[in-house]
Amino acid sequence: MKGNGLAGLSNTGAATTESPPVVVLAECDKGEVEKVTFELLGDARKIAPIMKAQVELVLLTSAAHSDAALRQLRLYVRERVHLVEHPLLEDYITETFLQAVEVPLKRLQPRILMVGATANGRDLGPRLAARFGVGYAPHCLTLKAVAQGKMELTRVSHGGRVHVQSIWPSERPIIITMKPGVADAPAPLSAAGGLVIERHEVNIERDRVRVVERIPADPKTQDIREAERIVSGGRGVGGPEGFAVVQDLAEALNAAGAASRVAVDLGWMEHARQVGQTGKTVAPKLYVAVGISGASHHMMGMRGAEKIVAVNMDKQAPIFSISHFGVIGDLHQVLPRLARRIRQHKAQMETPAQAARMKA
Repeated sequence: MKGNGLAGLSNTGAATTESPPVVVLAECDKGEVEKVTFELLGDARKIAPIMKAQVELVLLTSAAHSDAALRQLRLYVRERVHLVEHPLLEDYITETFLQAVEVPLKRLQPRILMVGATANGRDLGPRLAARFGVGYAPHCLTLKAVAQGKMELTRVSHGGRVHVQSIWPSERPIIITMKPGVADAPAPLSAAGGLVIERHEVNIERDRVRVVERIPADPKTQDIREAERIVSGGRGVGGPEGFAVVQDLAEALNAAGAASRVAVDLGWMEHARQVGQTGKTVAPKLYVAVGISGASHHMMGMRGAEKIVAVNMDKQAPIFSISHFGVIGDLHQVLPRLARRIRQHKAQMETPAQAARMKA
């Protein structure tokens, strides 16, 4: 593997006199671009000018979903997009994606490759670093340029309990995985422009592994960093028995249960489900904060959620300042009624579908 470093690929790729680019590896699922891609883009745009480099994106997908993904990218991206289309990129398979991404990376010779610290990114990142013989920094929170051609990386380790700051020479290539939800995605472009798309032809050998079926993760055991919906309880829940109504709402929403640091410290919930600066950073589509006042260290861990709903008795609670929807009331009265209404709505939605199936 040694000798294939990203910055030293002139022997295998086209030589260039330009500064090596900062490359963002876009992640999409069935044509839907993951939010972390745009967060990476925001960070890349901050550091690239300091390094006198361009930002470029790499998108791996099947032809069936490329149009949908490119439509999303047009709303945010003005940089060049390197597109790799292949039928075998329909689903994520490690070796397949390694073969596909190797072609544009050898062409681009990036100084920095930014990958989301998602399930796929955490699988792909270290393997790419080993394949190309370059540096690797996992679970990064921040990346910034400092004096004398160096970069400062802040990342988490030991399950999020330790923050590590490292200095990396800017001239040495590195692959980093960035945690979702810790950076701000750029605002949409004022007008969707025409993307500059460079297509790459790849020859991919079918791997022995294939996707037979997608089985949704059980929210009760799912890592909260991967959950699309989270219901989180805090001190205001009142005790371990109070988490019964939190869990009931979570089950109605098919969401993962979580907790604030105080609730974890009191032994009401295990540490693996703690959200916050000393717990896990999450960026779900929906985050319901129940009995959580909104201390700064907690809000740092969930501010990347697309929609935040807060339920609290204290109308002055800081959590309301970042919430999209707020309910001032007794959670023990509000949550059971909400869970009941959600189940009723689900039943009403399912009945016509079941009737249609029976009719067919």
